[in-house]
Amino acid sequence: MVPAAGRSKRFGGDKLLARWHGRELLGHVLLKLGGARAAGLLGATVVVHRLGDDAVRALAAEYRCHAEEMRVKDGDLSMTLRTGIDSVRSRGSADSHQAILICLGDQPMLRLDVIKAMIETWAGGGVMAVRPAYRDAPGEPGHPLLVDQSLWHLADEMRGDTGFAPVLARHGIGVRTIPVAGKNPDVDTPEDLQHLDEEPKVVTA
Repeated sequence: MVPAAGRSKRFGGDKLLARWHGRELLGHVLLKLGGARAAGLLGATVVVHRLGDDAVRALAAEYRCHAEEMRVKDGDLSMTLRTGIDSVRSRGSADSHQAILICLGDQPMLRLDVIKAMIETWAGGGVMAVRPAYRDAPGEPGHPLLVDQSLWHLADEMRGDTGFAPVLARHGIGVRTIPVAGKNPDVDTPEDLQHLDEEPKVVTA
């Protein structure tokens, strides 16, 4: 799931459509998730967008993702996540062992090897939530965040622009962190976008 309903106030415009290396920031994320689907790691991708945001809806369609529109004009992050989870539930699945991978739309350096490591950690059993710990960003909560289906109901407790992490902590549910190389910076300002090219590239097998 990709929450893509923010207002990008700090960026001064719709940052998810800002271009980097010939592709929209959101497009980079959706391309990587398409690769994860092709590799059999993910089933489908749900992109939750603002009411009437035809540009993001069209981009989701271009990358063969399911676009889910917010029910209200100005929804916060918690409402965006609940909308995405409701969409996944409504689609139904015969598989009782499911999880949602929450990927931020403003992190174009998302990597397939990180997604694979997270899913393998969860699939091994006994782990309900997983996130990466990037070696070049110590102390920062890494993304994406994987949340087992057994925890989705806790989304009802989320409020404002907070995600699952505070709710999981409140219930004493541990999040398994896995060490990975590099970092996965998000883009909040135009300066952040310029600095992306300064980030060292991680070579993966």
